[in-house]
Amino acid sequence: MNIRHGWRALSHSLLLLTLFSPFLEMRNAQANSFCSRTNADLVKQFEAPENRLAFQNDGGLGDGGVCWWHSRLQRSSIYLTRYAPTKPQPTLAEARALVRKLVFFSEVVEIPGYANFSDFSKDFQPVVQKELNNWQIRDGFINQQWIRGISGHSSLPADVLTQHMNVLYQKFLTTQPGLWVMVQLPGIASHALLIIGMDQSDAGYELHVIDSNYPGITRVLDYHYGDQSIRLDDSDVFTPYPGFQNDLVKIDNTLQSYCRTN
Repeated sequence: MNIRHGWRALSHSLLLLTLFSPFLEMRNAQANSFCSRTNADLVKQFEAPENRLAFQNDGGLGDGGVCWWHSRLQRSSIYLTRYAPTKPQPTLAEARALVRKLVFFSEVVEIPGYANFSDFSKDFQPVVQKELNNWQIRDGFINQQWIRGISGHSSLPADVLTQHMNVLYQKFLTTQPGLWVMVQLPGIASHALLIIGMDQSDAGYELHVIDSNYPGITRVLDYHYGDQSIRLDDSDVFTPYPGFQNDLVKIDNTLQSYCRTN
């Protein structure tokens, strides 16, 4: 081997390493920050309006909405999304692929050209809505998740609901942020909420929720001991039933895989 040529190649490699080291360090720092988020960090991300879906519950079968899946995508986006605002924005096809990965909880995705999920979902609302519609169809006709929507009670005897809410509170305390609950309304109608805060007092519980019908705000709903239901709005009352806990298992597996290799 020519010694001079060998030193030249080594010098070139060292120069490249020197040039790219800051970028590698920045990437590693970003990955470490993403992977070291605490539950408190995640709650703050849930609370921030810029991290919400930009549009409310809409579309779906018979224009009945996609609230269950809107809420599930909202949760997935908090856990599995990073942003690269200085990069070129995605094409329609690229945006669709990103949303599908969030729908299937399959990858941590980097959304280029955007600093938050609200702006991204606003610009690509038709893409996101179509994926939500498709998700509903898959669950409704293939996975038969519609059965959840006709089970449960909108109201319960006061003592039963107290016990139910106590159990719900314990589940909230032991579950990662963003507890998905089916809101069983009178009849066979149902809705969905994400519980991101739940405070206990001598009077009952105060629930801080993300409601896909009001995606830009955090709603506060009250349950008082002795009530037989929780009031959602002026006309509807409900009982909350946790569901789709396996989404969090898939999300956690995806995060662990990502953080082991970054």
